[in-house]
Amino acid sequence: MNSDRGWCVDEVRVGEAIGHPGGRTITGDENPRLAWLSENASPVHGNSHLMAGSPFGEPLVLGALSIAVVVGLASPATCRPELARRTVPAWSRIALVGPVFGGDTLRAASIVRKITLDADGAGGLVERTIEGRNQRGEVVVTIHEIGWAPSRAAGVQDR
Repeated sequence: MNSDRGWCVDEVRVGEAIGHPGGRTITGDENPRLAWLSENASPVHGNSHLMAGSPFGEPLVLGALSIAVVVGLASPATCRPELARRTVPAWSRIALVGPVFGGDTLRAASIVRKITLDADGAGGLVERTIEGRNQRGEVVVTIHEIGWAPSRAAGVQDR
């Protein structure tokens, strides 16, 4: 796989694991801000005093924030703008399998399940399972996705 952040369909194989570079720390202010923006008033996400007495000991990061970060980390390379219409992913299963807390750093890896190349050679559909892990290596989210990825020949752009 190329060393830039994104990846291309011609750089992966069925059964292969893609270790996506980088990671993202969820800061303490992002979670309450997203909870407020999304009208999520659950004390599980924003009441430190209440959650101190819970089995978790602190507020949980909203699953939507964890999912968004993991999907972003696992994104394919960007391509020429005229191909962007092909890049809309389809998620069939999302599972929040472990807690995420403010200060956790998320990383992403994918297992490629199926590849269907475009007839024009511009890219192809990639079916994969994305795993998001925290800094301790614990899986916290899994996402089954079918999405389009460009080929290197499609004019991949730097992010």
